[in-house]
Amino acid sequence: MKRADEIKGYYGHIAVDENGNVTNSKNIDNPEEWAKVVSFNVKKGNEEAKELGFNKMNGFAMIGRDYTLTFMKGLGVVVDTKKADWQELFTYYTYSWSILITGIIITALSIILFGLAFTPYMSWLAPEPRFYLPSILVIVGIMLLVASKSSMAYRL
Repeated sequence: MKRADEIKGYYGHIAVDENGNVTNSKNIDNPEEWAKVVSFNVKKGNEEAKELGFNKMNGFAMIGRDYTLTFMKGLGVVVDTKKADWQELFTYYTYSWSILITGIIITALSIILFGLAFTPYMSWLAPEPRFYLPSILVIVGIMLLVASKSSMAYRL
């Protein structure tokens, strides 16, 4: 997974637990104040989410003139508003990279095995197993690719 400090326009980050305590921070002055801001916004956002019929709010973005604070999954990232790449920032939050990479590898492996099924390298197998394994792998790989996008992606 890409680290937070590799995001374009990155200024700093703060990790907050469920109780509003700072667990990690980098390049942030007075992290306790930032944790209070994050905790207040999470509390207020969850109240508004319940009014709208959702179970909870998954994250928020506070856009400022110079800097922007985005928060999701316990990590608040502060970026320079003018330099930030919003697609990269939201992709950082919304994809499960380990599942995505596993899905890509399994899908690529299944395509390779499909190609090998027509060559003499796999002629020692009966015709059915030559196609069963790649077929199962392609199904599993595509399911992992679909599952890599988290459920939190549709509403930040």
